[in-house]
Amino acid sequence: MFNGIIYNQGTITKIIKRPKGLNIFVKSNVKVSNKDMGLSVACDGVCLTLISYKSKIMEFYLSKETIIRSKFKFLKIKDKINLELPLKYGTKISGHICQGHVDTVGKVLSIKKIDKSFLFDFDLLLTTKPDLDFFFIK
Repeated sequence: MFNGIIYNQGTITKIIKRPKGLNIFVKSNVKVSNKDMGLSVACDGVCLTLISYKSKIMEFYLSKETIIRSKFKFLKIKDKINLELPLKYGTKISGHICQGHVDTVGKVLSIKKIDKSFLFDFDLLLTTKPDLDFFFIK
């Protein structure tokens, strides 16, 4: 679980394409170690599992399903991504409780600034999962 408040970013340093997915390598100052293998990390809001760590570079595997349902299909070397470590029991929760599990993708149609807030208009690509329409406010 995550709170959606971003304190860290990373840079994509390497992408390895696999027959049914890809591995991405992210350089960052996020505090992790080899004992954290298997840790869930929100990468641009998507929950990914840390599979290796060396010299400030974290490696994650993305399945084909994750690639289809996220922005990672457009990923390039040197892209910056937001990183968030999971919540720890007993620590302050600021923001919202987020899972980081992605069900579909969408396109931002417009952004309107209203006072100190922003109103986003999305076109959701519900063709990949039409039953999700029930969960969205129109």
